Amino acid sequence: MFSLLVFASLALLPLVGVFLALLASLPLVHVVATGRPSFLAWGWVAVGMAGAVLVWQQPWMVAVTAGYLLVAVWPAVSVETWLRRPWSTGRWAAIVALVALGIAVAVMTAVVYPAAPADALTQMFARAGGGVGSLGKLLGEGAGGEELVAQALHMAAYLAPSFTALYVLTAALWLRPRLPLLGMARGAEPFPLYTSEEWLPVGFALGGLGWVFAPEPAKWLAANLLVTVLGLYFVHGLAIILFYLGRRFGENRWVR
Repeated sequence: MFSLLVFASLALLPLVGVFLALLASLPLVHVVATGRPSFLAWGWVAVGMAGAVLVWQQPWMVAVTAGYLLVAVWPAVSVETWLRRPWSTGRWAAIVALVALGIAVAVMTAVVYPAAPADALTQMFARAGGGVGSLGKLLGEGAGGEELVAQALHMAAYLAPSFTALYVLTAALWLRPRLPLLGMARGAEPFPLYTSEEWLPVGFALGGLGWVFAPEPAKWLAANLLVTVLGLYFVHGLAIILFYLGRRFGENRWVR
């Protein structure tokens, strides 16, 4: 229940909740650290939320349930699985992100079916944001500001699954270095030694080719796959930068 309360900060606390919700999986991982299955902590919560969705059938309930399972439950379950598998950190991160992407795509497609996902999500984002007119006026006079906001809104809606997957990846990567503090035999590898999953180029190629040549909605799926893979490569890029610059900064006497 505590993990659900932490996740609820995402909606209840503007801006601050975006960061607090990243901690939602920590209570569940603590259960795993004690030697018990994490399902004992989140299973009854998920069943209750799924029952509420079936009874009231409200789209916002679907979003909350899916969000809780992705942001709080899935990182904890992935850690639980990682403890039983000889995965590298890069492979674990890729699995976290790609599974989150698949779940996000499936949920969003099911919610708007039979409409096209990209168009339906854009309309939902516009209604949730109260339209683009008022914000467009703040950015500039005339149609330029409104057009800019409309394009940004369309991009956010179009890439919503990949943004969701990268947010879940952020939660998992925040959790990783804290696993040894809980007595787990994972996450002790220094971040500068992080390496990407060796199969990521396949996802990069499929996403890029699909985004260029495939029709909708396959183009939408490919674009989100491409952005997710680029996000994973970005993490590797940060590790490379820290590997080379970190040592240089560490040798600086002012840093010491």
